[in-house]
Amino acid sequence: MIQFIKLFHISALTILVTACKDPSRTKTMDFGLFTLEAPYKWQQVKQNGIDSYVGAIAVDNNDTLYFDLGMYSNTLTEPNIQVITRQMMEENNLDSSDFIVVKDIMSMNIDADLYRKQNVSWDTVDNKRAKIVFPRISGKGTTGVYIGNLWADFSKVRFNLHGSNLKAQTEQDLLKSIKTLRFHKRNVDNEEN
Repeated sequence: MIQFIKLFHISALTILVTACKDPSRTKTMDFGLFTLEAPYKWQQVKQNGIDSYVGAIAVDNNDTLYFDLGMYSNTLTEPNIQVITRQMMEENNLDSSDFIVVKDIMSMNIDADLYRKQNVSWDTVDNKRAKIVFPRISGKGTTGVYIGNLWADFSKVRFNLHGSNLKAQTEQDLLKSIKTLRFHKRNVDNEEN
C-alpha cells in the first residue's frame, strides 16, 4: 500500500511538472471588451489611454504586444516606399534607410512592393473582416490584426493587436491567438484601463 501511495505521488508530481512546462498550454485572456486564447505565459499589462482602450501583453523579456480599441486605432498599414536616385539623396542630404535608392532616373520604374517588410491578408475573425499583417522575413516587421469597424454600426470603433520584430515563435503564437479573438460590445467610455 505504501508503495502504491509513493507511486501515486510520483506520478502526480510528474504530471504537474510536465504540464507546467508544456509550451502548448493556453489560457483565456479576458480584457473586458474582448477575449483571446493565448499561451499560458502571456501576461496582461494595463495601460492608460486618452481616447481609447489600450493595453499590452507581456510575452517575455523581449516581446510585447499592444492593443488599441477606439476610433483612432492604427490600421497597421506599412508606409509607402519611396524610390529616389542617388543624386537626389546626395543633393538633399537624405538618410538612405528611408528610401529605395537607384542609380538613375531610368531605374525608378521598379515595383516598390518587392521591398515591403510585411505581407497582408484578409480573413474573418469573430464574424468581422480583419486585416492580418505578418513579416516577410520573420523577426523584421509587424505581426498583428486590424479590424476597421468592430461593432458593424456607425460608431467607427476600430481595433488592433500587434507586435514588432517578434521572435518567430511569438509571431506564430500571435497569429494563432488572433483567430480566437471574441468581442463583447460595451460602452468603451466606461471600460477600465
